[in-house]
Amino acid sequence: METVEARIAKARAALGEVQLRVGTSRDRWEAPTLPLATGLDAVLPQGLRRGQVISVEGSTSLMLALAAAASAAGSWTAVVGIPSLGVVAAARRGLDLARVGLIPHPGVQAAAAAGACIDGMDVVLLGEGLALSDSDRRRLASRARERGVVMIAGGAWAGAHVSLTVVESRWSGLGAGDGRLRTRDLTVRAQGRQAGRARLVTLTLDGGGLPARHGAGVPTGPAPLRALGGAA
Repeated sequence: METVEARIAKARAALGEVQLRVGTSRDRWEAPTLPLATGLDAVLPQGLRRGQVISVEGSTSLMLALAAAASAAGSWTAVVGIPSLGVVAAARRGLDLARVGLIPHPGVQAAAAAGACIDGMDVVLLGEGLALSDSDRRRLASRARERGVVMIAGGAWAGAHVSLTVVESRWSGLGAGDGRLRTRDLTVRAQGRQAGRARLVTLTLDGGGLPARHGAGVPTGPAPLRALGGAA
């Protein structure tokens, strides 16, 4: 019976073969930041910096929006433990399917699967319900820092460089009994590990989950805010 270690080794080898086949590698992405969609600099004023961990609570759409521009520009992206995201939804959210790996159900091998993705990808998205211990999380964050990978984690993540919490979500576009939902306003509490104060930022995403216009940051006090609504 094939061991877990052997399967992980095969996965890493496969990633390398794909990179050679399409004529790209991680070498071209040695810049300190990756592309970020216009408007999202309101929550990430320093950009999508390599080696950092970004935690996102309350919105899978925001997680995908953060990764979309880098993916469209050629970054390799892995999505681990988000079974609700299929290939059609990934493409609709702006991810380039030619360079996206989906691992919807890693199960008890979540840490190994995430580690393999960090070794071969530029951006790794981790679902909130993954079976990761505190030590697993520390090892993954350390590996991401060493490899220069951006890790976007659903839910709270101790030690994250940036923590984003969606505290309110409002859809618009419906008229009086007609029309369809076109845009979604997210009120996001943004807190950097080095920053002393949190900020409230309003972002507008279009129906596909991509930024529709610039957000605006509003400083807030340090008091915690209650999250409204579920992840979407």
